[in-house]
Amino acid sequence: MTVPKMSEVARDFVTDGVPSSGSHEIRKSQLRSWGTFVENMIDAGGLGGATWKATRSGLNADLAYGDGSLGVVYDDSASANNGLYVKVGASGSGSWSQITTFLPGYQFVTATDTESVVNAFTMETNPRLPFGDGAALVEFVVPITNTSGTVTISFDGDPPLTIKTASGNSPAVGGLIAGMPVSGVKIGEFFFMRSDQASAALLTQIEGLAVDVQEIVDEAEAELIAAVEPIRDAAQAAATEALAYAVMVGAAVYDFNFDSDPATPGYDWND
Repeated sequence: MTVPKMSEVARDFVTDGVPSSGSHEIRKSQLRSWGTFVENMIDAGGLGGATWKATRSGLNADLAYGDGSLGVVYDDSASANNGLYVKVGASGSGSWSQITTFLPGYQFVTATDTESVVNAFTMETNPRLPFGDGAALVEFVVPITNTSGTVTISFDGDPPLTIKTASGNSPAVGGLIAGMPVSGVKIGEFFFMRSDQASAALLTQIEGLAVDVQEIVDEAEAELIAAVEPIRDAAQAAATEALAYAVMVGAAVYDFNFDSDPATPGYDWND
C-alpha cells in the first residue's frame, strides 16, 4: 500500500491549494497509515539509526557512512536545507542527497514572536518551518491586535506572507486579537489560518457595513425627492392653470349660448 504524504493528509482544502473547494477534513485512516509508517521506521532504526546534524554543511562534511544510509538535518538557518537525506556512494566518499524538506513527526511547528509590529508579525519557529507548502501546521499567539485588513507574518527571516482566513479573505480589522492563539499553514505567498478570527470584530465590521448601506439608501432617497418635487409642483401648477382656463371658457360658452345678443357675449341686452 502506498503511504500518503503528510502534506496530502493534512492539506487545508479539498482540492490542494484551492480555498474555494472547501476545508479538508483529515481522514483518520490516512493519518493512521502515515503514523504507522513513521513508527515502523523509528522502530526499525530507520530514523533512530540515522545521522543527525544541525546543518547541511555539517552533514556534507561527514561522509563516513555507507551507501543508502540515512541522514537528518534539523536546524539549518535555510529551511529548504532541513529534512531527510540518503548517502550516495561508499563510506568516506560520495555525497548526501536530500529526499524530503521535512522531518517525519515534525509537522507541528511552534512560532514565537521576535520583533513584531502592528500588522506585520515576525516569528521564529521551532522546530524550523519546513520549506514545502502545507508541510507543517504552524501555531502562534497573536502579538498585536491588527488595525488593518492587510496583515503579514514572516518566519525565520523569510519573506513575509499575507495572512488570509481559511476561505481566502483578509482578516477583519480587530479580528486578530493580541493573545489569541492561531494555527495555519504556508501556501505560496500566503499564510492560511485554520482557526477562526474574533467573531466580535466580524460583527462590528458587519454592523459598520449596515450603517454605510443605510446612509447610501438615505442619500438616494433624498436625491430622488429633490429631483421629483419640482416636477410635481410644475404639474400641480399646470393642472391649476388648466382648470382656471376651463372655467373661463365654460363661462364664455354659457353666455354665448344664452345671451339675447350674440354679438356681445357675456352681456344680456334684455336685462
